[in-house]
Parts: sequence; structure tokens; C-alpha cells
Amino acid sequence: MSGTKAFVYIGTLLIVCLLLMGGSPYPTVYFQMADPVADEYGYGTYQYPGNIAFKPYKGLFDLTGFKVWSEKPGEIYFDTGFEVVTNPWAAPEGFIHQNLRIFIDSQPDQGFTNLPQPGAGVRFNPAYGWDLCLKIVGWENSQLLVADGLKLKTWPLKTELLRDGRTIRAKVPESQIGCPQKSWNYYVMVGSYDGFGADFFRKVKAKKGEWVFGGGLDQEIEPQVMDILAPAKGPHSQTKQLSSFNRETGELAELTPVGLELGAKNHFFWIVAAGALIVLGAAVGLFRYQTNKISWFWVPKSRKPA
Repeated sequence: MSGTKAFVYIGTLLIVCLLLMGGSPYPTVYFQMADPVADEYGYGTYQYPGNIAFKPYKGLFDLTGFKVWSEKPGEIYFDTGFEVVTNPWAAPEGFIHQNLRIFIDSQPDQGFTNLPQPGAGVRFNPAYGWDLCLKIVGWENSQLLVADGLKLKTWPLKTELLRDGRTIRAKVPESQIGCPQKSWNYYVMVGSYDGFGADFFRKVKAKKGEWVFGGGLDQEIEPQVMDILAPAKGPHSQTKQLSSFNRETGELAELTPVGLELGAKNHFFWIVAAGALIVLGAAVGLFRYQTNKISWFWVPKSRKPA
């Protein structure tokens, strides 16, 4: 092959590759967020049950991250990472301990602020009501719930543990929920699976037992949730959200979601706040500088001795 022909061949191949790379939007990541590790203690005090099934007694309910993405048209993946996943009762999905819920606020100014079923012991921020719910549990109990007015439509939900042994995936047809948008907000929370519990949530008690969590208050009002997707610090940290229940009024703990636009709003707030502090600091500094100049101007110079 001559040098000219080779040049033309390689150039054509590169153009085709570039067109193929630019012509496909997949894979596409719609939302992704990491979660602090070693915070699977609810609002700060929850302790693992004592049965050997919960070994290694840490990591099973510790969210490490959450990702919403697609690798092909028509199917949305919801991947939730955990520090440890075990399957002592051989559930077909590859996991059994995690009783995982993903609530999505996909429609502004509407949606539910309460749970579809009692069990988790939480409620949702009225400004971000949910209209989609992924109920992710073992033994083929997973479901997709979609708001239809004041009612809920329910479909089976495909879930599995990925080969990394730490990521639980739910697959949802795009035709059932639509394409994820930047305006979507997400509540992600996990409790412990109990086949006899309300909505499959294991109870939290004051004293831990073989099959119940300890470190609670023996109050029905407190959350039965071990971990939520939330920032490590600030007004919407996990401990502040899950401890927001009120024993006197009976109000459940109120959760606030995470999302791209919420993050942008939060960043904007801190940028504005930082800017205001800088301006204020500069003004104070200038005032002090001018004050010092004026005060020194009026100090009489010392006279030399005669």
C-alpha cells in the first residue's frame, strides 16, 4: 500500500471513529453522589443485632455511593454501593440484608410526603414530594411504584448484586419513569430486611438483641433507618435529618433529598455567603485603616529637647 493510500485509509478510519464516538450519548450518567462511610448508625447510636447472620457486624447497611445512569437506550440503572454485602439466606438477587428504598421527586410542586407503607418511620420534605419509588428487597419482593394522581401504579422491579459484590442494581424501563432530568431529586435510605417487619423493616430497640437493633429509645416514632444518602455535614446531614422526630408532637423525622439542582442552589448560597463575608471584611479593614490614619494624623509630633 502506497503512502498516500495509507494516509487516506487511516484518516477515513479516524473520521469514522470520531463520528461513532460523537454520535452515541451512551453511557450517560444522570446523577452520582458519594456517601460518607462508617455512618450506618441511624441518627448516631444504632447498634447491630447479635446474631451471626449479621457478621461482620459492620458495613452491611453502610451506603458508599449512588449512581443513576444508562448504558443503552430504553433502560435506566440505579446503582447503590455498600461497604459489605452478604447473602446468608441465599436470596436469588444476591443480597438479603439490605432493605433499600429510592424515592424520586421528578415532578415539581406535587407528590407524596408520607411513606407508601408504614415501616421506615420517616416523612419527606413537603417542598420535594416523591412520585416514584424503587422498593429494593430480596426474595423477588422488589417493586416500582409510580404516582398516578392520588393512587400508585405498581410494577415488578428487576434487582441484582453486581460482580463487584458491593453494588446493588435496579433496572427500570425508561418507558415507565421517563428519562432522568437534572431537576430530579433523590431520597436514598436503607434499613435491615425482616420478612415479618412492617414493609420489611427490622425494629430498633433501646437494647440490642439477636434479631433487633439496639441504641434506640424504644419509641415507635423513631426511624428504622440505618443510613441515608446525605452530606457529611451541614443542616441536612444524616444525624440531623434522622434525629428530627418529635416525641411530644408525634412528628416523624423529616428527610430532605439530594439532587443536581439542589446542590447548585446550595453552592450558590455558600458562594454568595462567602462573597458577602469578603466584602464585609474588606469594608471593616478599610474602615480601620482609615480610622488609624486619622488618629495618627492628629497625634502631635514629639518635640526635640532644646
